Amino acid sequence: MKLDLKKGLANFAATTTITSLADVESTISSIVSRMITFFWILSVLVMIWSAFTFLTAGDSEEKVDKAKKILLYAVIAAAIALLATSVEPITRNILRGQ
Repeated sequence: MKLDLKKGLANFAATTTITSLADVESTISSIVSRMITFFWILSVLVMIWSAFTFLTAGDSEEKVDKAKKILLYAVIAAAIALLATSVEPITRNILRGQ
C-alpha cells in the first residue's frame, strides 16, 4: 500500500472548507487531537527503546547513561502531550470570547 501524501492533503483540503468560526474551532480541535496522539505514541515507543537500551547495557555505564537520557526525552514527550490537551479548551475560550 503506497501512501500518497499529496492526495491525502488534497482530500483534507477539499473536505475542510472554513466558512465560520465553528469550522476554525473544529479544524484546530482535529489538528490538536492528532498531535496529542502522535506525542503519546512517540513517548511510548521511546520508553520501550529506553528499556531495551537499559536491559542490553550490561555493565556499561555509557549505555546506562544513554538509556536514562532516552527515558528523560520520553517523559518530556509525555509532558508535551499532556500540555497539548489544554491547548484546545484555551483556544476554544479565546475564539468564543470567554
